[in-house]
Amino acid sequence: MRLLLPLKYYDDAGRIKPSKALLWCLFYICRPIWVFIASLTFRQDSGALLVLFYPHNSYFYSSLLIALPSFLVVLLISFRAKLWDGRAGVLFTLIKPLILLSLVTDIAFHILMASKQNWSFSWLIAVTILLDSIYIYWIKNNQHLALLSLDWLKPSVPSTNIAK
Repeated sequence: MRLLLPLKYYDDAGRIKPSKALLWCLFYICRPIWVFIASLTFRQDSGALLVLFYPHNSYFYSSLLIALPSFLVVLLISFRAKLWDGRAGVLFTLIKPLILLSLVTDIAFHILMASKQNWSFSWLIAVTILLDSIYIYWIKNNQHLALLSLDWLKPSVPSTNIAK
C-alpha cells in the first residue's frame, strides 16, 4: 500500500492526523471562545476582558456565532475515534465547509464593522480580514485536508490479535 503523505502525518491507528497548520487555523477562528473562557477566569470582573475586546455585546455574540461552526470542527477532530466506531463518519465531509463558513462570515462581519466605523482604517480589522483571506485560500487549496476527510470516511479496521 502506497502512503499518500509522509509517515509523520499518520497516527498509531494508520489514520491521517490533522496538520498543525489546521489546528492553528481553528485556534484563530475560535478566538471569541478563548476570550470568553479567559474572561471567566477573572474573579473580580469577568466582563472587563470582554469589554476590552468587544465594546458592544452584539459584537461578542456575533463573533461567538461565527466561531460556532469551527468549534464543531474542533469537536469532530477531538472525538474522531468515537465517531469512527459509530456511523457518524459522514460528518467528516463537513470539516472543510464548516471552516470556510466561519471564515467567510468573519470577513463579512469585519467588513460590516469597518462600514460602521465609516471606513476609517483599523489595524485590527485589516489584519483580521487579511488572515481570514489567507486561511480561505489555504483551506480551499489544502490537499492534506482533502485526504484527511477521505481517510476519515473509511470505517475503522478492528485490530485482530492472533493468539499463538
